Amino acid sequence: MNFSALFVGAVQNGASDIHIMEGIQPYFRIRGDLKRVETPPLTADDMVMLLRAIMPERYKSDLEANYGVDFSYQHENTARFRVVAYYQDGKLCVAMRNIPLKVPTIEEMHLPDVLKKVAVQHRGMVLVTGVTGSGKSTTLASMINHLNMNDSRRIITIEDPIEFKYPTIKCVVSQREVGRDVGDFASALRQAMRADPDVILVGEMRDQETIRIAIKAAETGHLVFSTLHTRGAVHTIQRVMGYFEQKEHDILRDQLSLNLVSVITQRLLKTVDGRGRRAAQEIMLVNTIIKKLIADDRILEIQGCIVGREEGMQTMDQALAELVKEKAVTIEEASKYCDDFYAMKRYIQGVSSSQDRGGILG
Repeated sequence: MNFSALFVGAVQNGASDIHIMEGIQPYFRIRGDLKRVETPPLTADDMVMLLRAIMPERYKSDLEANYGVDFSYQHENTARFRVVAYYQDGKLCVAMRNIPLKVPTIEEMHLPDVLKKVAVQHRGMVLVTGVTGSGKSTTLASMINHLNMNDSRRIITIEDPIEFKYPTIKCVVSQREVGRDVGDFASALRQAMRADPDVILVGEMRDQETIRIAIKAAETGHLVFSTLHTRGAVHTIQRVMGYFEQKEHDILRDQLSLNLVSVITQRLLKTVDGRGRRAAQEIMLVNTIIKKLIADDRILEIQGCIVGREEGMQTMDQALAELVKEKAVTIEEASKYCDDFYAMKRYIQGVSSSQDRGGILG
């Protein structure tokens, strides 16, 4: 198997992922769909040869002990991948996520301009959320890239593994990989706070300790970016609260009301022309009203505030409607990802109901 040609072919065909398994042909995921690569099925020897070529030696024992391992791999100057090697039915398998070598800009991704404002905040916590494969890492990268090009800050990223590589432009950037440069996210966060950072990117909020330290970092004057697998702003706050015991919720709501800057939830849709995908984003900005809603434990009422679209906020249905109105996606595609189909249709038609206006504080 010519794996070099496979990697280059994935990039040339716009594949977001490569799936390589013993006994079958490789598959590319292109614009969300799996496409078979017309080559002979891979053998056990092919899989061993592949891992010898792409997997750092230090991960070999982890693969054998845990039956799975994550790492990154760069193929010459043509492609970079986040890799998961694992076993299924006793056979080796590899899934590779294509990471662009050039960090895309907010403009190139057609993201709302308000993300530029969020990216250059001087303190607080910004969470980008969504399901696996929804482009969270790419959106975060575009925001870090915007900051890097427009301000002079000290940035530390903590990732597992490192995905996008950030050159030093205006910012001084250090990238630490969990399992290689540091033992775990929580330890890396503690160390980062002593390394004179202005901005800390935490690849994922995985546990209570990491969340607690990240909030502390925001409280002490740092700008913290991270991700969660949640479906919206309200769900995100509920998920964070859910990591902690009930007796801690009052103080946690107070911390979130004072330190949370924005929650950006993302879903990816196929474009009308079939050549790519576009992100639809629910955007919550923590203004004075939302601060009060969080602090007063009126979290479910936040959605009504987002609907009002003040300061650049928008619901997922509003974002989807805009993509349909731009003729970037079809209404059939948008309907697969909306929260309320009839609300989305009203936004497409430019009609709002009494429930679409926000203004929820008496």
